[in-house]
Amino acid sequence: MAAESVKETSSIAPLLAPAPVEAPVEGAPPATLWTRLHFFWFVGVGLLSTLLIAPLQVITHRFRPTAANFKKWARRWAGMILRACGWRVVWEDRARLSPGQPCLFVANHQCALDILVLSHALPYPFGFVAKAELERVPVLGWAMRHSASLFIDRNNPRRSLESLRLAGERIRQGHPVLLFPEGTRGYRPELRPFKKGAFLLAVEAGVPLIPVVICDSYRCLDERRMVSRPGTIRVVIGEPVPTEGLRRRHLATLMDTVQARMQAMLREAGNHA
Repeated sequence: MAAESVKETSSIAPLLAPAPVEAPVEGAPPATLWTRLHFFWFVGVGLLSTLLIAPLQVITHRFRPTAANFKKWARRWAGMILRACGWRVVWEDRARLSPGQPCLFVANHQCALDILVLSHALPYPFGFVAKAELERVPVLGWAMRHSASLFIDRNNPRRSLESLRLAGERIRQGHPVLLFPEGTRGYRPELRPFKKGAFLLAVEAGVPLIPVVICDSYRCLDERRMVSRPGTIRVVIGEPVPTEGLRRRHLATLMDTVQARMQAMLREAGNHA
């Protein structure tokens, strides 16, 4: 995730974090009265759902501090918001992972809606690797601290390396995590250049990478412009990419391989939409 500054004080802040506004791409929601009203409906539903679900997740985490428990409540939280806003998610699982299989998910990041889509659609327990700013967000940051998620402070290299080390240990113990290798939201169908953090983590942990692509979320929400509309989002969970035997010198090739596969998956998903 990008190391952006979180200025909002509400628990929905990570869904609305500001980003540089570029000209919207073809297919993005237009700025109309309807899309504005839909966006503010989404904000209200998101606030209410977070206030309802986060305390339950934290309480149950005391008794079941597992990724599966976090996944259960995250899926309920996301499902409430998606249904209320008219967002339908369809997904295909090509990975067919065994329960508890160590792995690292990498997904493209088109807009803030992706957090909800992944929480709802991924059929495996996982934790997010999130930017440190989210830890200070009321309610949501509190819930994430009591979950399988980890925070990375990109402004503090020592703490960032320690977070990655902890993520590696957690993955090897059978608790997968998910990262966005683009490092920021793209607001477009094409992938942005990848950063190497996720791939270094997978190589150091010796676990396979699972590419995940989200198709058309950028058509449903653009939080920078405060517009959204109902729609269908496709998710494809790709086949594992092995990293066994790879070293740091192989990172560039691994990144190119995964990026090419994800771009192909995006084109295929778009053609079948």
